Amino acid sequence: MNSFYCFLFAFILPLTPIAQTTINGIAPKHATKFATINKIVNFSNFKLELIEKSPIDSLGNFQFKSANNKAFLAVIEIDNEYGYLYIDPTTPQYDLLFLNNEQTINPLRKKNIQLIFNNLDKDDLNTLILDFNLRLDYFLYGDTAKIVRMAHRTQEFVDSLEQFKNQLISYYGGVKKQYLHNYIRYSIGSIEQLTSTKDIEKNRLLTYNFYLHKMPVLYENNAYMTFFNQFYDNTLSLPESGNQEKIKFAINNLNSLEKLNEALSNDYFLKDSRIRELAIINGLSQVYYKNSFDPNNILSILKEIENNSAFIEHKKISKNLIQTLTHLNKGTKAPIFNLTNQFNEQINLSKEKGKYIYLSFFTSDSPKSIMEMEVIKSLHEKYADNISFISISLDKEKRNYINFTKEYADYKWNICHYNFNHNIINDYQIKNIPSYVLIDKNGIIDQAPAYSPIADGNSTSIEKTFFYIKKNNTSEKKFKIGGKN
Repeated sequence: MNSFYCFLFAFILPLTPIAQTTINGIAPKHATKFATINKIVNFSNFKLELIEKSPIDSLGNFQFKSANNKAFLAVIEIDNEYGYLYIDPTTPQYDLLFLNNEQTINPLRKKNIQLIFNNLDKDDLNTLILDFNLRLDYFLYGDTAKIVRMAHRTQEFVDSLEQFKNQLISYYGGVKKQYLHNYIRYSIGSIEQLTSTKDIEKNRLLTYNFYLHKMPVLYENNAYMTFFNQFYDNTLSLPESGNQEKIKFAINNLNSLEKLNEALSNDYFLKDSRIRELAIINGLSQVYYKNSFDPNNILSILKEIENNSAFIEHKKISKNLIQTLTHLNKGTKAPIFNLTNQFNEQINLSKEKGKYIYLSFFTSDSPKSIMEMEVIKSLHEKYADNISFISISLDKEKRNYINFTKEYADYKWNICHYNFNHNIINDYQIKNIPSYVLIDKNGIIDQAPAYSPIADGNSTSIEKTFFYIKKNNTSEKKFKIGGKN
């Protein structure tokens, strides 16, 4: 074992005592909005878990407090922008600027922005990881020769990688931060998985034995999870020959986690029960949309893991994955929101229960939106007794929404501005303008996306659906006449 590997094993440190870290932020252009700090609970689908929400004052100031004894990667979000921050429990305070984005903001697309730190300590985890990433980028892509060497994965590249690893010892050998050393270790491991083109199986065996065998699973280290997902990519859809039918049979015919475990347990790389179950979870998410696998059985197996897994991390990952896979499916609960309409009334889904809800998303500068809003007006006049109409403006400037509602004062249904709450856009997965969702009278998704007010190509318009809703409601009322209560 060379000195680099000894270096990687050197720091198995006790946990740092729980300490409070204060994050002071300033985001001048986001004054009076809200900032959130989140933890990534699943690096495969970037699922976030809210830690804290902070109001942003009129000057753009916000603050979070975090008590931890382990480092982790946090995501700070404001509206549709986000930035990454490694929370280092040995750093008592961060002072950061949420950098202004001078470009036109597309509210439908999240934008990663650079957090600017004030007086960040040179031994802080953010400083050290940034420093390592810059060195790694230069090693891989610093000039044309490096790019060619990287692309061809020649022996020269392998030799240069060994030299680079030895250089890292002099840079970080004295730094006693477990997260950093694991970050470096698995960043290098991700590269080494791709270095050998002559004997892929031998390289895979060596990689597994050093990086995974009898090693802890580092759920909160993004470099580890990138490495893990790369190593176990397509575990269920591209297994070793002779095993694929057993896997499909266990999922599609038996709907059995136990049989799926049996089908995989003889694989040397899946002997460890924790690693195998995590690989299964990732594998199920990859095959969910493939026609050769039963999606309902996949959800059932994930639910079994959520309920019965011996590993608490897998329970949480499975639960979040089920939510992601079924999000906005017909029969699932519609995401809630609270907004204010053009009449200064509070609008939320719970108040609208008892009627179907036709939810539309638009902008006042979209010609197609304006054209279809005029059709919604006629639909509202015709079906208001059976359908509740809610239109949500995603205008970047709220004054444009206000001017729109004044210009079209004859639009009498609920028209709201999203009030820069990007969660609404995320929750309803709005990718295009205009977009529509139909929610039933119990607050359950009926169509997502729903038919538009105007027939488009081969698709029908939403009015056909409204006609049958009205007809069914009328039939129910007639049936009740003279009946018992």
